[in-house]
Amino acid sequence: MKIIVVDDNKTFREGIKFYLKNMLLHNVIATAADGLEFLQLKNLNEADIILMDIEMPNMNGVETVKKALWRNSNLKFIAVTDYTDKAYLLELIGAGFKSCVFKSNIYEGLKEAITSVMNNELFFPEDMNLKHDKI
Repeated sequence: MKIIVVDDNKTFREGIKFYLKNMLLHNVIATAADGLEFLQLKNLNEADIILMDIEMPNMNGVETVKKALWRNSNLKFIAVTDYTDKAYLLELIGAGFKSCVFKSNIYEGLKEAITSVMNNELFFPEDMNLKHDKI
């Protein structure tokens, strides 16, 4: 399986790339540090799955996914985030994400998330906030 990893944390990108390649036996075809860099990748349409951080400088994951899906509606995105309190189910689904894995649970949840998305199923944490409560 061909995967692209988009995250502003270089250490995380390298760690997840190693995990995907050596433990899950997937091919990481590209990495990017933010949404702008991702949208400029020449091979982004070759990816089976794209792991996308939500909070990044320059262009966040939600905006990036919306723009990418406008260009190619067949792309499959999994949100990856540290911010469990800022990840909202309705916002992510509305943007076009098919799944979300919290970084605190990445090694336990990523395999199931990838399998679900490749089977055209949604996969989100049970304890994820539904929506942002505006006061």
